[in-house]
Amino acid sequence: MIKTRLHYWTLIFGIIFLLAGVICFTIRLFTPSYIGENGVLHEPFYLVILGYFGLFAGVIFSCISFLTRNRTK
Repeated sequence: MIKTRLHYWTLIFGIIFLLAGVICFTIRLFTPSYIGENGVLHEPFYLVILGYFGLFAGVIFSCISFLTRNRTK
């Protein structure tokens, strides 16, 4: 029973983190970068870092979910 709950919640968290990573990369793709009047580059680079973190965490949670699935026959 505990293993089934662990599988369920890690699967949910894995999907959420994977979607968050893809959403961060999509937002970054459509957000323009520009150079301000004082010559400073304005770029949402933090979305790339958050996107990679989301993908990495999603893969880790998905692997845990895969390892804890119920193998009944």
